[in-house]
Amino acid sequence: MTASTLSGLSLSDPAAYLAGVPHAEFARRRRESPIDWVDEAPLWRHGSGGSRAVSGSGYWAVTRHSAICTASRQPQVFSSAARGAFLADPHSRQDLERNRQLLINMDGPQHATIRRFLTAAFTPQAVRRLQHSIREYARSIVGKIIPNEPFEVVRTLTAELPLLVLAELLGMPREDRDLMFNWSNSLVGFDDPQYGGGDIDAYKRTFVEASQYAMDLAGTRRRRPGADLVSTLVNCEVDGLRLSDQQFSYLWILLVVAGNESTRHLLSGALEALAQWPQQRGRLVRQPELLSTAVEELLRWVSPIMQFRRTAVQDVELEGRRMAQGDKVVLYYVSANRDERVFEDADRLDLTRRPNPHLAFGIGPHVCPGAYLARLETATLLDVLRPHLATFELAGPIIRLESNFMNGIKSMPARFARRRESAPG
Repeated sequence: MTASTLSGLSLSDPAAYLAGVPHAEFARRRRESPIDWVDEAPLWRHGSGGSRAVSGSGYWAVTRHSAICTASRQPQVFSSAARGAFLADPHSRQDLERNRQLLINMDGPQHATIRRFLTAAFTPQAVRRLQHSIREYARSIVGKIIPNEPFEVVRTLTAELPLLVLAELLGMPREDRDLMFNWSNSLVGFDDPQYGGGDIDAYKRTFVEASQYAMDLAGTRRRRPGADLVSTLVNCEVDGLRLSDQQFSYLWILLVVAGNESTRHLLSGALEALAQWPQQRGRLVRQPELLSTAVEELLRWVSPIMQFRRTAVQDVELEGRRMAQGDKVVLYYVSANRDERVFEDADRLDLTRRPNPHLAFGIGPHVCPGAYLARLETATLLDVLRPHLATFELAGPIIRLESNFMNGIKSMPARFARRRESAPG
């Protein structure tokens, strides 16, 4: 009998995360069966052809830090391209080939080539040029919040900052940032009834709309290059090669979605954690030098991207568990980041934690190329908020994203109270 049967909880079910990440279940798995088979819950899909319940093939859930590191460093065995990096199986060969145009669904030479374009354009130096803008955006956003009046954290604060930064980085008009917000909600929130609702046709329309925007923007930047990332991507050469229109389009969509969604949910989860751990919040208020370690701990704590999928391309053994060629293997970073074998007192938020080998950005050849920007945005917003954090409090129920992929918050009412709270020591 599998662990998923014993617990009565399927990790594949998006609804299993509506009350938050089931950390107790992940802890039990790490303890009792760190690599175990999961039978996937059926999910409803809708489209012009009608509605139907779709069940995946099932997969190996890998929940310990060491096993995830091992698998991530062997892309020749645990492939991203064989069936894609997303939990859902592609429905056709055409779907698979389309998925393989995304960087996260590539292996080997193709992955290395496309990533070099991104590396050439998305350098730490280029991101550092945004430092002043990021701080000004953060100050402006925070400055609009009225003391003691409830505000919606996600749309007002934690979504707004990465959207403004992305618009500047990509050379988009600032007023178009709502397009990015809606596109990413539809794509990442595909299983959420409020966003994608399992509507395949709507998903495809969103992809086409975002791709067309990317193509129009690329055409403009080829004719009139600027200092933005898109201008660099469409005009640069790497090893004598240029990005094709399709390659650019898929890379742009990945930047829009990853640069918006993951940072938004990191910031939202970070503020939720600080509200729930007043002692740690108080330390950050009093000790600004903790900012860098605080960001790393909040990355560990939130783990916005909970998992990615790999496919075993040969029979293999991973930490004593035999897997067959073609088996789906899902790497749960959100579990690895609470692994008691790696993190002392793992279920405690500790903004001074060192070392902190979290896997919030992944590990191996697919490590997140936007990690520097995400850290910079998080550190900047926390620094701007720091004088107000002592009075930060939740002001209503949190509504979470129904997703087995993104640890997301859709709505979080809060306020900065007028009274000053003494932060526990």
